[in-house]
Amino acid sequence: MRPVRILTTAALSSLALGMGAATVHADTQPTLTVSPNPATAGSSVSLALNGGCDASTVTASSGAFTGSVVLSAGSNGTYRGTGTVRRDARAGSHTITIACPNGGPSSFTFTVRASSSPSPSVTPSMGARGGLGGSVTDMDSTKIWAGAALVTAAAAGTTLVLRRRTKH
Repeated sequence: MRPVRILTTAALSSLALGMGAATVHADTQPTLTVSPNPATAGSSVSLALNGGCDASTVTASSGAFTGSVVLSAGSNGTYRGTGTVRRDARAGSHTITIACPNGGPSSFTFTVRASSSPSPSVTPSMGARGGLGGSVTDMDSTKIWAGAALVTAAAAGTTLVLRRRTKH
């Protein structure tokens, strides 16, 4: 009879702790992290909301965004989503409003900095061909084996010379 009482007590305690944890999660003051902050006009930002809601999705909206951002709940209770800052968003502080289906709205601020003029980016198509190693394009297995044989012969010759030198 004693194991039954222990198991029953453990099960009821776990249930009570689980219900208390859910209540604490729903009552905590939410925090929003915007990355990068400050954001550049026209760039993407990552939003992460912790606490204050226990729905499957949350909606974030701001006049600086191109549209509403849907934040999805992750395994650890953090809601994550990605939004795009409008290209014509003015530099300065902007408000983000979070709407949770089963809670009140929360407001947060983030900063937008003026976009700098885009600098042209140059992407090389290939590396520089310098010296013999970069200029040879038609290597075949015969050349590779010949090179390996030369390296092996040089190593064997060096070993032979060093062994003779130590004996005398």
